[in-house]
Amino acid sequence: MKEITNNEFWDLTDEERKKFTGIVNYGSQSYYQNGKLHRIDGPAFEYPDGYIEYWIYGIRTTKEGQELYHSLMKLKRLT
Repeated sequence: MKEITNNEFWDLTDEERKKFTGIVNYGSQSYYQNGKLHRIDGPAFEYPDGYIEYWIYGIRTTKEGQELYHSLMKLKRLT
């Protein structure tokens, strides 16, 4: 996963941002997949003060929502 700074992310063109998959780190950490906040194994956005946000494919969710998504994907692989 490529890691860049927040400034570098916003310097990308719209097309480059849509394709970006990696971590943006500038005092906080943001995890992206295809230009959208996304992480299934933890918070997708972590502020320096400890505040966290959960995102899946650009949709904000809760920790419980992320756990439910993870469980559903496991079930889907079993069928």
